Amino acid sequence: PRLQAVRGPLVGQVQPPAVRLWREWKGVTVADLQRDEFVARLPGQVRTALRHLERGDLRAADAALPGDFAPLLPGPGAVRGRHRLVVAVVAVAAVLAAVLFVAWMES
Repeated sequence: PRLQAVRGPLVGQVQPPAVRLWREWKGVTVADLQRDEFVARLPGQVRTALRHLERGDLRAADAALPGDFAPLLPGPGAVRGRHRLVVAVVAVAAVLAAVLFVAWMES
């Protein structure tokens, strides 16, 4: 089918021409990547890149992807490896400070 111009407005009992909508496939979605049965069908390099993405290592994921793509950029909700380290260090420091404070109060 070809596109055709329609002059409007359509007045009276004239039926508008039939329209057939086509769905365009843009690629893999985040929802697809969260389904195990979909991930199992991916090539090995792409699964490796996905594992790197799940750990928040964008450089490793970018290097693992086959072919040339735009660089991977962190988006909202991206997990960063250093963020976890900072949270762990702050948590350990807070626990240590609490233990020292309680020991000081008892003495």
